[in-house]
Amino acid sequence: MALRNSYLIIFSFLISSFTEARINLPELLTKQSVSNIRLLTKDGKFTYYQKRSGSLLFATNYKVQEILKSEIGTEYTIYSTSSRKKMVILQNPNFHNFYSLRAKEKIFLLNYGESSPSEIGLGISPVLHLNDSWISFFDPYTKVISFENTTNSSLKFSIKLNNRLNPYFVPQVVMSDDNTVYYTDLSEVGIYGVLEFKRNLSKSEIIYKAKSPMMKIELCINQGSLIAGEFGFHFSPIGSSVSRSLLPMKDFSKRENLYSSQLNDLGHLVCDFDKDNIALIQNTGTMNSPSFDIVNLNTNTKKITPLSEMKTISNIINMDGTLLTQEKGKYYIVKGETDFKNIDTLKIKAKEPDSKESKESEESNDE
Repeated sequence: MALRNSYLIIFSFLISSFTEARINLPELLTKQSVSNIRLLTKDGKFTYYQKRSGSLLFATNYKVQEILKSEIGTEYTIYSTSSRKKMVILQNPNFHNFYSLRAKEKIFLLNYGESSPSEIGLGISPVLHLNDSWISFFDPYTKVISFENTTNSSLKFSIKLNNRLNPYFVPQVVMSDDNTVYYTDLSEVGIYGVLEFKRNLSKSEIIYKAKSPMMKIELCINQGSLIAGEFGFHFSPIGSSVSRSLLPMKDFSKRENLYSSQLNDLGHLVCDFDKDNIALIQNTGTMNSPSFDIVNLNTNTKKITPLSEMKTISNIINMDGTLLTQEKGKYYIVKGETDFKNIDTLKIKAKEPDSKESKESEESNDE
């Protein structure tokens, strides 16, 4: 009996230790429905949210302004960067009745923390570059990447892709300076390539070609370096790797390896949420039984640190410096310190406290 009790104590201790070691991500909680929110700034001062009526609204200091108005059921998406100078809005009025990965959406640009957007064009996958001084977006039908300066709209240029095989391919695009663009494209047999485009020459040159069509390449910029991630598809034996090249680049083949794995990770690199750190979705299981979680890759020490233990993660969202993921209809905070439930709007600093009735009225309008 004593021996049996000892086994039970040891077993209970192991179970307790395992439970305590788990990473329990806090759920994203706000004063209004999370499904309506499109962006909360890191400091909690500004809230951008939509309504079923088709409106996109901006709330700050208990004041609400309508930014855009469209049809009932219109879906909005908002992007920002760590530069916090500009923001991009995607407007899709056909979200609930036209299901297409290639559906072009209206693209708007506005100053960070403001409420007066200007329309840029139609496309998908918008990206802000070079401290928000440039914006790019992709037309999946013409296969053209368009670029426009965010302060001088007369400065524009475009790049035509070579891809003729995959109609659902969306290129990865980064700008290292006003004259240089790095982007991905597909060859005639569906192999990923990395190309360098010089704006002054209006010419592209391939600088790297993947070894197999069973892999993808992702690009992003972190601390003055071009980060390239290579990830195998499905059950291919290719594995994964992440490397970097200092900018301006001289030779892409001499890039430094930061991480490698024999397993095929999902990738989804996020390079601008924290200095000297990159987030990605790693296969923490096996080749035949994969499981996916978010990890942090330190570009100095090359150390991998797990950020989640859900085993089924498939997405990472960088919401103005707060790292989120979505799982089973809920949003979880992977990395971030803001308590959005209490400070998703900034309280007014009044000299005299308002009456209870007035305060309740203001809160009702905000929600």
